Amino acid sequence: MNRLVFCTVIILILTVIGGFLGIVLGPSKLSLGDLLNTLLLKSDSVNSTIIWDIRIPRILIAFTVGSAFAISGVILQTNTRNPLGDPQLFGITGGALIVQALVLSGILSNNPWFQTTLSVIASIISAILIFTLANRSNVKPSTLALIGFSIGAMCIAISTGIMAYYRVFTQQVLSVIGGSTSNIPWSSYFPMLPFMLLGLILIFAVSNKLNVIALGDVISKNIGINSTRIKFISMISAGILSGAAVSVVGTVGLLGLMAPHITRIIVGNNVRLILCFSIPIGGLLMLYADQISRLAFMPNEVPVGFVISALGAPLMVYLAWRYL
Repeated sequence: MNRLVFCTVIILILTVIGGFLGIVLGPSKLSLGDLLNTLLLKSDSVNSTIIWDIRIPRILIAFTVGSAFAISGVILQTNTRNPLGDPQLFGITGGALIVQALVLSGILSNNPWFQTTLSVIASIISAILIFTLANRSNVKPSTLALIGFSIGAMCIAISTGIMAYYRVFTQQVLSVIGGSTSNIPWSSYFPMLPFMLLGLILIFAVSNKLNVIALGDVISKNIGINSTRIKFISMISAGILSGAAVSVVGTVGLLGLMAPHITRIIVGNNVRLILCFSIPIGGLLMLYADQISRLAFMPNEVPVGFVISALGAPLMVYLAWRYL
C-alpha cells in the first residue's frame, strides 16, 4: 500500500477514536447505548445537552484550532527557514492574546464576531512585523527566534497585567494563557470558521511556490518568482489562522512547532504535502492533548496548552541544540 494512503487511513482511524473518546468519556459517563440513543433519537435531554452542546463542540474546536496552529507553524518554518517556527514562539499570537485579555477584563465587547475579528487583525499586525524582520538579509534565524520570543513574552506580560489589574478570575486567566477548550459554546466557534477558510485559501493559493521559497531568495529570483510577495501572503495567512484560533481557546504554545516536524517525517519535505497533512496531524495532536487535559485529573482539568508544552518542550530543546 502506498505510504501516503496508509498514513491517511491511520489518521482517519485515530480521528474516529479520538472523537469517540471525546464523546463517551468524561465526568458524566455515557454507555454506547446512551450514545446511540441520544445521537439517533435524542430521547434524553440531559445526555443530548452533554453530547451536542458540550462534547461535540469541544472535539470540533480542538481539531480546528490544532489545524490552524499547525499550518501557521509550517508557514513560519518555511518563510523564515527556522526549525523553531511557532506562532507563539514568534510572537504572532501576542496581539490576539492582548485582545482576549481586554475582552475578559470588560474593556472590549465580548461579542464573538467582534472579538474574533479584532484578534485576527492583531495577529496580522504581528505577522507583518515578523515578515518585515525576516526579510532583512542580516537577521539570523536564531536572532529572529529570540526577537519573536521576546515579543511573545512581552505580550503575555501585558495580558497578564491587564487581567490582574481588573481582577479576572484565576481560572479564566489560566484558560487564556494556557489554552482551554472547556465550556466553549457554538456561538464562539462559528466566527472562527470563515477566517479559517480565508487563511486556507490564501496559503494554498501560493503553496505551489513555497517549495522554491524554501530553497532561498536567490533561487526564487533566478526562476522569476517574487518571493517577497509569496512570503507576505503566506504570513498574512498565518496571522489570520493564529488570531482566529487564539480568539477561541487562548494561546497554545509549541503545537505549531511539533506538527510540521511530525508531518515531515511522514511525507518528506514537499511543502504542499506538509500543509495538507499538517491539518489533520495538528488537529489530532490538539484533540488527544485535550483528552489528556480533561481526563487525567478528572473531574478537574488542566489547560490543554500545558499538556502540549510538556510534549513539545523536549522537541524544542533538541531542535535548538541541533540547528541553532
